Amino acid sequence: MASDLQQTLDRISRKARLLTERYSIVLKERDEAQARIEELETTVYDMRKEIEELNRRVEYLTIVTTAIPSRKDIELSRARLSELVREIDRCISELSE
Repeated sequence: MASDLQQTLDRISRKARLLTERYSIVLKERDEAQARIEELETTVYDMRKEIEELNRRVEYLTIVTTAIPSRKDIELSRARLSELVREIDRCISELSE
């Protein structure tokens, strides 16, 4: 009877040690996972900030490119203005005659 009790106590003791070891491993893995989660959340936050900044830059560049005419637009405007000036000169010379 005493040996059965001792064997039961030994078995329970081994199981308790095993559970304690597994619990320690699980705690360690949980802590590592939480640290990784925090690291990834920081990375996501930083990337969102960078995306916002890049979107702002794209918006600014879009505004600038629409506000500043291209080389071709400038040439077309100059040609149109030259044509209008010649037409005005013709009108002035007709009125002068």
